Amino acid sequence: MRVFLFIIFLGASLAYAQKSNTNTNTPANTGRFALWNCKFSDGNYYSVSLVAIDSVSQHEYLLDGTLRVVEVTVATRGSTQARFYVLEKPAADLGGLPGQSLADGMGRVAEEIVSRGPGSVKTVTNSVVKKFPETSHAKIIEYRMSDRETLKRLFEHLLNRWQGRAADDTFEVTN
Repeated sequence: MRVFLFIIFLGASLAYAQKSNTNTNTPANTGRFALWNCKFSDGNYYSVSLVAIDSVSQHEYLLDGTLRVVEVTVATRGSTQARFYVLEKPAADLGGLPGQSLADGMGRVAEEIVSRGPGSVKTVTNSVVKKFPETSHAKIIEYRMSDRETLKRLFEHLLNRWQGRAADDTFEVTN
């Protein structure tokens, strides 16, 4: 009987020791999913669970032949999609595309905004502009970036994080 109790005690002790040593290298907060975060200097913030991301893309297009849009899109399994984008004046020659005169006019307006006081430039150029109801994209979260290089770095950070090649979970937009 003593041998039987000793074997049970020994088995229980080994099982406990094995269980308590199995998770020594895992984070304490194992119930949470890995995240990708984007933190903006103006207080805006985007966070998404990596397991919820279905696709990540970067592309560019002409918007009505008047503005070049460079865009990073994060599609998720949920009901929302995030868009990070830059608006640029297209090259001077669009090959006679409709809207060239509008593009030229918008370029002059953009140059006017840039030439004004430094406080107003950042606020205006980084603001998402929507015209209701044409551009009220339901379930789309939009962030306008100040330049293509920042957008490129954001995409690379996001893609590396999503593919498991980066441990840093937060990209900070400083401009």
